Amino acid sequence: MATANSTTQEKSTTSQAKNNTQSKAHDAVDKAAEGAHKGVDGAAAAAENGQERIEAVAHQISEQAHQIADTARKQSEKVSSAVGTYAKENPLKTVGFAFLAGAVAASLLCKRK
Repeated sequence: MATANSTTQEKSTTSQAKNNTQSKAHDAVDKAAEGAHKGVDGAAAAAENGQERIEAVAHQISEQAHQIADTARKQSEKVSSAVGTYAKENPLKTVGFAFLAGAVAASLLCKRK
């Protein structure tokens, strides 16, 4: 009978050790999962912050591009207006410049042997 009691005690001790080991393993897994969640949350917050910065910079660049385009358009209109005014005021010079430009272009494009 002593052998039966000692076997029962060994099984009980083994069962308790097994439960204790499982409990420690679960605790370790829970701690690791908690740490992983914190890391993911931190990464998500950093990504959101980075995205907001990128959007702000993109907006600034877009505004600057619009300003540059408006400035270029205004300058183009001024030049076009000035050329038109000059052509109206000096039609013979304009025809002469056009003829000269055509002659230069023809001589550059024409093949000479």
